[in-house]
Amino acid sequence: MFSEDQLEQLRSFPDIGKDDLIRYFTLTPADIAFVDPGRGRGPVDRLGLAVQLSTLPWLGFMPDDVTAAPLVAVATQAERQGLDPAVLEGYGQRAHTVHPPPRR
Repeated sequence: MFSEDQLEQLRSFPDIGKDDLIRYFTLTPADIAFVDPGRGRGPVDRLGLAVQLSTLPWLGFMPDDVTAAPLVAVATQAERQGLDPAVLEGYGQRAHTVHPPPRR
C-alpha cells in the first residue's frame, strides 16, 4: 500500500517551523498536570511524554523513534520543564513490564 519512502516519512519527524513550534509544542495546563513529576514520573518520562503530547496533534501520529524529534522542539519542552534535553535519549529504554503467565 505504501512505498518505502512513504513508510519512512511515517516513521520519522519532518522539520518544524517556528509557527508550528509555538502552536504545538506549548503544553496546555492539563498536559502539564499529566507530565507533573508529582505523578511519579522521572525526567526522562516527563520529557518523552511532553514530546509525544505535542507531536500527536502536530502530525496526527507518533513516529517510531521519539528521540528523533526535532532538537528545537525537544529543547523547548526541556527548557519549560527545567530539564536537560539530552535526557530524552533514555526514553523508551526501560524494560517492559513482564506479566506472569496465566493460571491454569
